[in-house]
Amino acid sequence: MEWVLFVSLQWIVLGSPTQPTSQQIQNFASEDLCNKAAEAIKAEIGNPIGTQRVQTLGRIVCVQTRNK
Repeated sequence: MEWVLFVSLQWIVLGSPTQPTSQQIQNFASEDLCNKAAEAIKAEIGNPIGTQRVQTLGRIVCVQTRNK
């Protein structure tokens, strides 16, 4: 079994939300590796973007794939 990381991001710029964007990052060999990648992304989302008035929202989920 492999793990896939789903990332959905949305920015709020000067009070106005942008359209959310989603990305799939595939082929993590273990849940632990997928969760570490998810935590790194969550930490980066928490960092402010310069002095701009931008807020980043994200939903990050690891999902195990099924064998075919």
